[in-house]
Amino acid sequence: MDSVYGIPLLVILVLLIAALILEVRRVKKEEFTVSHDRLTGLYNRESFFRRAEEIIRKNPQKKRYMVCTNIKNFKLANDLFGKEMGDRVLADQAKLLAYARYDDCIHGRIAGDKFAMLIAKEDFNPQLAVQNTSKLQYLINDTNYKLHMAIGAYEITDPCESAQVMCDKANMAIESMCDDYSQVVAYYDEKMLGKLVQEKNVLSEFDCALETNQFQMYLQPQITNTGKLSGAEAIVRWHHPTKGILMPADFIEIIEKRGYIYKLDRYMWEQAAAKLCDWKKRGIDNLSISVNVSTKDFYYMDLYRAFTGLVEKYEIDPSRFNIEITETAFVGDIERHLAVIRGLREYGFHIEIDDFGSGYSSLNMLKDIEVDILKIDMAFLGETITTERTRIIIRSVIAMAKELGMEVITEGVRNEEHVAFLTEAGCDIFQGFYFDRPISVAEFEAQYGLQIE
Repeated sequence: MDSVYGIPLLVILVLLIAALILEVRRVKKEEFTVSHDRLTGLYNRESFFRRAEEIIRKNPQKKRYMVCTNIKNFKLANDLFGKEMGDRVLADQAKLLAYARYDDCIHGRIAGDKFAMLIAKEDFNPQLAVQNTSKLQYLINDTNYKLHMAIGAYEITDPCESAQVMCDKANMAIESMCDDYSQVVAYYDEKMLGKLVQEKNVLSEFDCALETNQFQMYLQPQITNTGKLSGAEAIVRWHHPTKGILMPADFIEIIEKRGYIYKLDRYMWEQAAAKLCDWKKRGIDNLSISVNVSTKDFYYMDLYRAFTGLVEKYEIDPSRFNIEITETAFVGDIERHLAVIRGLREYGFHIEIDDFGSGYSSLNMLKDIEVDILKIDMAFLGETITTERTRIIIRSVIAMAKELGMEVITEGVRNEEHVAFLTEAGCDIFQGFYFDRPISVAEFEAQYGLQIE
């Protein structure tokens, strides 16, 4: 047998083939390392985008979805349960995504807990996706914390669009859900782009607007059933330097969704306290101002310290500084909220339940919560109060509130018919456009100054 330096050629050939195989494996491993995510084994961001564009442009007529996923508040899960548990969640999520094995279906980890999938429209099953993602909860053995997965889907209409833009649009669908934990899947539509731009503008200008006092307190008067002014509700207006006066509907929901509402609320409380102080110095001590407390304020700050601190700072009567809390605040951590409310009432504040009848009304809630004022929302009753059923409901709610020792304010009063019936039914105070819209503090003082006793 032929040989080289005494080594048979066959052995040399086998060794060369083995070395070649090892080199090929090494190259493939390097390529995999470069193109795939180390933790999950899925395509990394750059490789996913590149491969997705190749697949789409190879068959541009095929209808596809770009699907993105995101675990809401994933950073909190990492903080609570540790990075090792967080990595387990991400690895298991990747496995669940990889179950979707269809022709030209690929998966990638885009960043952190954000994943993406390119899938044919006919193969995408949102119900199955929801079922699969809900399986991640078993990893977190904590009844007080739930993993919530959000899924955004964008139906690809332009095959020449970059894969990154497609993912951005799918993520816009996710952002449209924000804190709505009842919704898991959302689909992109063109309106979302304009809405997202509006949200970005509001958020980018918000802090500067606070610092430069662009947010101004307006007052909507509250009139007793004897026709006297009893006080007002503080309502915010944004005096934007280029867009003019913006109404709450233009920015409150955006600020609240992003978790910044506590900053604006605290700012408004300060304005109200300062005005009560000003009135007191001028001898006006029989008017109250009601301010709103958002549900998230209970979590972002110490409400007791915030309100008592304002009373002490401005040396005002807490019984004139009314605190409005929407009934939705009592859907969650009721025990914690009740403790705060009890403390504020004991200090001397009057507590109002705002928007009663607007969505989460509960007799059980009224049984457990001791407050001073019940605000009935006329939107609950509609434009007319002519039906006997409606009249029975109103009379019953007012009578019940009185039996519980509560004063009754009806907001949204729009006509003389409302006033006549509500007066007969026992309502104490009215608020609504029939009397006046929210007006600037200067207008309020000029218009109602002579009525102050």
